[in-house]
Amino acid sequence: MSLLRVVYVLGAVLSFLMLTSPAEANGDRHRASLEGFQEVPAVITGASGTLKVKIAPDDASFEFVLTYEGIEGGSVTQSHIHVGQLTANGGIVVFLCTNLAPPANVPTPPACPTPGGTVTGTRTAADVVAQLSQGVSAGDFAAVLTAIRAGTAYGNVHSTVSPSGEIRGQISRKHHHHGNDDD
Repeated sequence: MSLLRVVYVLGAVLSFLMLTSPAEANGDRHRASLEGFQEVPAVITGASGTLKVKIAPDDASFEFVLTYEGIEGGSVTQSHIHVGQLTANGGIVVFLCTNLAPPANVPTPPACPTPGGTVTGTRTAADVVAQLSQGVSAGDFAAVLTAIRAGTAYGNVHSTVSPSGEIRGQISRKHHHHGNDDD
């Protein structure tokens, strides 16, 4: 078999695999396990949670499910997605919920259940808060998706006891396993 034919066959096989990739077939899924030890600096707390993010095939929105429990002091103030690597604090780019004054220039997020519960929703470009020093303009949804896909975004739940965040988790790609798994 000629080298050209090998390259052609390999290219055809790769194209087919890309067309039928599980990520496209099942949505682009990411998740974070939220815990105090991931806060910067670390927080000793019994609280925990998860954040699941499913990016729409057209990259115009993402659906999320945020669940947490055991927030100490009992009072959740707000929850967001921030841009930042594992050991750094970064700016808020998307509000998931808030019990404080709503952010300016974006749709008002729902109230955060306290001291635990679940919040779900869909976020779009309209929800993106500017963090200009980190390369995110208002409405720059593509930048937020880039950070999520690169593993440089994190979910955070803030409380009255830990105003800069009580539990946090780096968002990473969820590896899909076969079966009917809707989370």
